[in-house]
Amino acid sequence: MKLNKNTANVLLNLLNGSNSSTAISQNIQSVDVRSIQRSLASLVESGIINKHGSANKPTYTINYPKLLFIDLPEKILEYEERAERFFNIELINWLNQLSGEEIDKLFGDDIKSPINKKMTAKELEYLTIELSWKSSALEGNTYTLLDTQLLLLEGIKAKNRTEFETQMILNHKNAIAFIVENIDLFGNNLTFRTVEELHKIIGFNLGIQPGIRKIIVQITASNYQPLSSPQLLRENADRILSIINKAKNPFSRAILALSLFPYLQAFEDGNKRTGRMLANALLINSIGIGFSLRKTEAKKLALAYLSFYEFNSIKSLQLILKSELLK
Repeated sequence: MKLNKNTANVLLNLLNGSNSSTAISQNIQSVDVRSIQRSLASLVESGIINKHGSANKPTYTINYPKLLFIDLPEKILEYEERAERFFNIELINWLNQLSGEEIDKLFGDDIKSPINKKMTAKELEYLTIELSWKSSALEGNTYTLLDTQLLLLEGIKAKNRTEFETQMILNHKNAIAFIVENIDLFGNNLTFRTVEELHKIIGFNLGIQPGIRKIIVQITASNYQPLSSPQLLRENADRILSIINKAKNPFSRAILALSLFPYLQAFEDGNKRTGRMLANALLINSIGIGFSLRKTEAKKLALAYLSFYEFNSIKSLQLILKSELLK
């Protein structure tokens, strides 16, 4: 089904913990109960939610295997009156109780892993240049691809670029070097210490404090509110690592890293960059290839993250990653 604005807001309220039409109507007072009930009926019919209890006073729960792969129209993601969203601990706990086989079936069942191989020096050079450039560009860095190539291969800094931008590019290069030199750290026993070190390299000399954040962060152009407690951030980082470590399919592990660490926002900045680098590290460890997102439009990726942050639909991110690996 394609969500309209009312049905989307009803779904967001369900994701925030309201489990009945009465509870939802208290949060959406501008919409009458009958409209809310029609939206709930549509969501049940589509399989996105499950209905429980009596016909007079039903309650509803999320059907995550369906929710994770729903299509979200761009106009819904750009509609500014969306309900606020909060970190969905229920989703993380649900994923964590799945077996490795179940996780792989959800996220990697329809993609066959390439034969494991070792990247050549030239392939690693291409990946380093393209990933350093595109990942930085997605954060507003104005270095061009040619600028990046000259910096990383010849040590020539681009004119009219800031030291901050130059450092960001170099940090990506150093993060890739760390991955390649310590590839065994990105196997089936991935630890938070490793993720933390990767983030530290990404944020070096950029004014980003290393370690679990102690400040509140906000997501630009989103109504998503991440966790604020350092203790909860650390606990859920461990849950996310448990989910990734149970998966065996390289694509499953990569899409989980690409989505869940930016979703958690464990660090005060650099979370998406860390997620991108971690996803690459897991792929390089297992099948010897990475991805740069070179041809992915910035808006398309931003909307894909927004889909997951607010509606917990991973489908757009999954399609982007799949297109990168199968091109």
